[in-house]
Amino acid sequence: MAKQITQYLKLENKLKQLTHLRNLASVLHWDAEINLPKGATANRHEELATLTMLTHEMSTSQELGNLIEAATQEIGYLDEWQKSNLATIKRSYEHAQCINPDLQHAYSIATSECEFVWREARKKNDFTQLIPHLDHVFKLSRKIADLKASHFNKDPYDMLMDGYDPDRSTTEIQGVYDILKRELPKLIEKITAKQQAEKIINLPDKIDENIQKTIGLRLIEKMGFDMDKGRLDKSAHPFCSGSNDDVRLTTRYDENNFITGLFGIIHETGHGLYQQNLPESYRNQPVGQPKGMAFHESQSLIMECQAGTSFEFIQFLARLLRDEFGFKGPAYSAENLYKLVNRVQPSLIRVEADEVTYPLHVIIRFEIEQAIIKDRVQATDLPHLWNTKMKEYLGITPTNDSEGCMQDVHWPAGLLGYFPCYTNGAIIASMLMKAAQIKYPAIKTELREGSFESLNTYLNQNLRNFGAQKSSSELLKTSTGYEKINPGIFLDYLAGKYL
Repeated sequence: MAKQITQYLKLENKLKQLTHLRNLASVLHWDAEINLPKGATANRHEELATLTMLTHEMSTSQELGNLIEAATQEIGYLDEWQKSNLATIKRSYEHAQCINPDLQHAYSIATSECEFVWREARKKNDFTQLIPHLDHVFKLSRKIADLKASHFNKDPYDMLMDGYDPDRSTTEIQGVYDILKRELPKLIEKITAKQQAEKIINLPDKIDENIQKTIGLRLIEKMGFDMDKGRLDKSAHPFCSGSNDDVRLTTRYDENNFITGLFGIIHETGHGLYQQNLPESYRNQPVGQPKGMAFHESQSLIMECQAGTSFEFIQFLARLLRDEFGFKGPAYSAENLYKLVNRVQPSLIRVEADEVTYPLHVIIRFEIEQAIIKDRVQATDLPHLWNTKMKEYLGITPTNDSEGCMQDVHWPAGLLGYFPCYTNGAIIASMLMKAAQIKYPAIKTELREGSFESLNTYLNQNLRNFGAQKSSSELLKTSTGYEKINPGIFLDYLAGKYL
């Protein structure tokens, strides 16, 4: 068999090299967030741009194109995983071919510089400093979207979304979000009215960062994450990066509210568990990678929201805090902690929003992004447009741009089309938990003991272990029983939990 697929195996070897380079770039990005001296920033931008340019050149080379063509001649000898890998490689090659090296280099430099300026501008609440850099990123993003749209004969914004959530269309997502826009405000009104009568005790203690990290590490261990192949650090914005044997988790800590950092850790560990449980045999191939960021977000949100904020898990957390860390009293009771972590209140900052109001934050960004790509909105328009939509959808208005249109890194970093993954992931998470509990009714009982065994077994067998072998709709069907994202299941979950 091996002799009959010699060209395909050469192609796999080339992709292994590309995967290694991308993994190294990921570690360099992590290092820039965690360790980089301020004076080294400009040089790191150049280094990352060079690495990106090299991987882009390899990804678009005639040599790779020839290997793909030669491997296609051997398709009759390939197994299902190899066929899927070849199809994924072809698709990525077509995407990469749309962008010439000069445009790729310009985009990489522009996003690195814009992200750096954003960090300073956000601290100083000076949006004017960011405007020219953001406009440059938007201009290049439109160019990339238009080139891909022309090649694939699709909508430009669909092509940007496709980079993060394959096969998903604006039309499909718009239909889902129209339902959420209609139903969520009514749900929020009922929940906030109900919660007004509830007595909540605020946490009385300042909790040192080191203690918070120790608590977080205990939870990481209980969740099944392998710390021999990962680590936990502190960053301005929580994230997960790395590869199968080297998964880097970060969170941020608030001494006055340890719940923020703790649930940041639970969220990022969900991402990390996905990375650590991808198919071992294809770890260096595209088919062995995650199936897009909507599925990735489903893995973090099933851990954070579906499991982490459940009363059963909070009962375990309250015991852990009492028995191992000495946090006692009514404020640390399971009943009070449950109310604290499930408080619903429209708020300004997306990453701090509760799971009921959160989708409206995403819908605002989804609508603005489409207008940006259609060239109907420039950077200078963002503060007014943002504040208008916040008032319309959430009933609140930012008092400054740092808590308004400058709060997220995504647009400075060029990640237009990414935001829908968060809410798509939340809906998929609710669908996954429903399916998992049918297969393993003991999941809730296990969470009361701090065990994620059955939940991890279900997710490994029905989603994580498949990598990118299936199409998005096939993977959704395998893991949830549905071919399309179902907002009804998500809304039922919210109503059942909060009302």
